[in-house]
Amino acid sequence: MVGETLSHFKIIEKLGEGGMGVVYRGVDLDLDRPVAIKILPPEAQQNEESVARFLREAKTASKLQHPAVTTIYEFGVKDNLRYLVMELVEGKTLKEILKSGPLPIRQVLEIAIQVADALSLADEKGVIHRDIKSENIMLTGRGQVKILDFGLAKMMETSERVAHDAYQTVGDMVLGTVSYMSPEQALGAKLDGRTDIYSTGVVLYEMAAGTLPFTGSSPSVVLAKVLNQPPPPVTDYNVEVPPSLQKMVAKCLEKNRDHRYQNALSFLADLRAIKQEAEQTRDWSGTVMMQPAKNLPLTPPTAEKLGDLVPTTAPLPSSSGSTVALREPTVRAMPSVSGAPASSSAVGIGGPAATETVARKTPGPGRTWRLGACLLLKTIQRAIATAAGLFALACVALFILSVFKPEVVENVPGVPWLHLAVDPVLNSVSRLVQFDFRYNELNFLLLGLALAAYILQSVAIWPLERLEFWIRAPLLGRQATRGSGLVYQTTDTSGISQATRMSLLREYAASKRMLSDVKKEMAFLAIDVVGSTKMKIGEEKLSIEHAFAEYKKFLERIFHECHVYKVAWTPDGVMCAFYSVEDAATAARKLLVDLDWFNRDVHHLRTKFHVRCGINLGQVLFPEDKPLEEISDEAIDLAGHLQKEADPDTLWVSSEVYARLQDRSGLIRLDTQVDQHDVFAWRKPS
Repeated sequence: MVGETLSHFKIIEKLGEGGMGVVYRGVDLDLDRPVAIKILPPEAQQNEESVARFLREAKTASKLQHPAVTTIYEFGVKDNLRYLVMELVEGKTLKEILKSGPLPIRQVLEIAIQVADALSLADEKGVIHRDIKSENIMLTGRGQVKILDFGLAKMMETSERVAHDAYQTVGDMVLGTVSYMSPEQALGAKLDGRTDIYSTGVVLYEMAAGTLPFTGSSPSVVLAKVLNQPPPPVTDYNVEVPPSLQKMVAKCLEKNRDHRYQNALSFLADLRAIKQEAEQTRDWSGTVMMQPAKNLPLTPPTAEKLGDLVPTTAPLPSSSGSTVALREPTVRAMPSVSGAPASSSAVGIGGPAATETVARKTPGPGRTWRLGACLLLKTIQRAIATAAGLFALACVALFILSVFKPEVVENVPGVPWLHLAVDPVLNSVSRLVQFDFRYNELNFLLLGLALAAYILQSVAIWPLERLEFWIRAPLLGRQATRGSGLVYQTTDTSGISQATRMSLLREYAASKRMLSDVKKEMAFLAIDVVGSTKMKIGEEKLSIEHAFAEYKKFLERIFHECHVYKVAWTPDGVMCAFYSVEDAATAARKLLVDLDWFNRDVHHLRTKFHVRCGINLGQVLFPEDKPLEEISDEAIDLAGHLQKEADPDTLWVSSEVYARLQDRSGLIRLDTQVDQHDVFAWRKPS
């Protein structure tokens, strides 16, 4: 098949082969883009079930226009060979990635959110995937999730049972497939979208724990566990899993589907809430929590507050958030699960919300001797440093005094004490060396002794410091995030030493820099003035400048009211970034509605202002110190393309924005696409 052409797609090379087809890398000769071409094997061309499944995959995936679903370009037949042309996805499957162990919690949530978002669209379309598993979830190099293999997907209206091919034993494949099946799917019962929620829960468990919830030596053993046994808690395998995520996984894996999430949208909402909680409140043992107060901008802490931010022990919130249990010697400072502020157990920075009260616990025997040994070693180090420093200072003082006449030196108080401390050592060293260090009554050996004292005290203190560190190591709290996460790591010495204010300030600055290296989900609003060049024809320059200056003020007022994050201005247009898709949509709607007032009462040009808007949503790497003009991303480009295609006085939003919006009133689906994304339009009420 390599080298042949199907329609306008040329086959380049073979990528892989499975029971449901051979996959080739190809190229679209019309658009010059890489594609994947899946061809049904000749032996399956006569099998009605195989052909039906192949066609079902094409039809189902084409219904779901979503970033996490592989895009279908074409389905056709040539020389009695059925082929499917789709988006070429380059990356690794989740199963391959998980071979190295569980993923960081942040990445687990990001992947799960993308999968749940795609399933929420499938719910809207009445589609059940029925084969969600880590082998069917691929991650691209940019972190984009792609759900593969809709060959088993069904429309919810049908009542057919699970296809028999889902149970076929091909090597070790059945064990993996059975492990992801919901109890009702394993029993062959009628299915709905809740079976995909169960399977996604298994994938969520696998990502967080690094293993499947149900395993066994044979498919029958696994099925028995799926039907009868509760899964072990995720925290048995990964203690970093927060209680809220453990609770969510348990709910997804309920045997009774009435006790699970009833739709993917509610599942998605809880995932986003857990992610937001994880981003706002970090739980790192042995660290100082640097969290801004709610609704307040993140500002550097004052020096007075920094001095109180080195705790010894702090309480841990229980699962109910009402009682606290102490653990030593690390520090945890978190709000309660219920969302109420953890009054005396939270240690934070950020204005009036910061509290410094810390609960303490009596140290145990093992901790006591370590603290005592550390205190003794610290005392010895300070004694050595003090003695060496005083001796060196005495040597330097005697050298300086030797410059003056003897009758002047005799009147200086304390000189006899200096000689008493230095002369014995000076005489001993003088007898050991043959070289005469005297020159014009100046004894340079004194300076040599001062330098030697400094070097010797450093040599003597070094092993004591290492010994102290070794004894103190079990008392130190160390916790670091993986991947793109953050870390604020400070030594908890329980009173032995205090972190300096400068070190805390450096940590604060480092945290700000590291936050900028994390991708953020942002909504982008692009706005353009329609026919701005024609508006300026025949108008006085001063009138034009005044009108556009007032237009800019008009926009800035709306942006401020809608909590804009960053703005990039062009001569006639503007691109804005918002943390919330609701804020972006509110800003666009308010602009279109208030534009009549602006045209009537503010500017005095003969031609009215008419604008068009576009909104898109995406994960973007957005450094804090970079302006929006310097950020380049496909999500931003799509917002600009939507704005360019929109009609005057109209807002166009992508399907991703539409799925996320709570207020969808007035939005109408259009029979067009922009960059392969469905489009919804909004016009101001007449």
